[in-house]
Amino acid sequence: MQFPGLTQSLVDMLRKKIIIGELEPGQKINEIELSKSLNISRSPLREALRTLENERLVIYTPRKGNSVSNISLEDLSEIYQLREMIECFAIDLLEEKSIQTYENLNLCIDRMTGLEVPLQSASPEEKLNYVETLAEFHLEMVKVAGNKRLFDSYVTIHSNINRYVFLYVFTQGVFEHRVDDHIEILKYLKGKKYKEARKAVKDHIRHACEECNNFKGLSALI
Repeated sequence: MQFPGLTQSLVDMLRKKIIIGELEPGQKINEIELSKSLNISRSPLREALRTLENERLVIYTPRKGNSVSNISLEDLSEIYQLREMIECFAIDLLEEKSIQTYENLNLCIDRMTGLEVPLQSASPEEKLNYVETLAEFHLEMVKVAGNKRLFDSYVTIHSNINRYVFLYVFTQGVFEHRVDDHIEILKYLKGKKYKEARKAVKDHIRHACEECNNFKGLSALI
């Protein structure tokens, strides 16, 4: 008998391995070997892989099985275009609904303000925590907008955003905290300056995309 939490644990574990590069782009995922090494049945593993396929971290090819999705500048650009569209529409919804409570966004700011940039020698887990803490603000902003389908769509690209940021930051060695951007966005939302908030979000996302696009090391990993 399988426990419901097992599949989610597998999703979390495999997602982390893909984001930090332990499972490399294009690498085949052997279900039989993996299930044996983890001492689990293949059923929850398959469910986990389907979830990761939905997130575009895993690609299933008929008669070939599952493999880690590849990375590319084109994919990066498309993800960030979709990210901009979703986050800006989330602000439209915040304006439409006159949302005034941003307690969770305040907590996100508090967490990232107290965050220390990991050393290059830090563990992959520490580095991933750094990336995820910075990204949490954007995830929460979309969630606060209150459209479940919009949030679900954002979740499917969220892990890919973290994947590219992790690759860029900790391979290129560029550590840019940019907490001020998030503080500014929240200030505009609280002040009901939605036009300014949308512009701040666009500028933040486009700057991040441009920085990743300029990452020469990405081409070598494709």
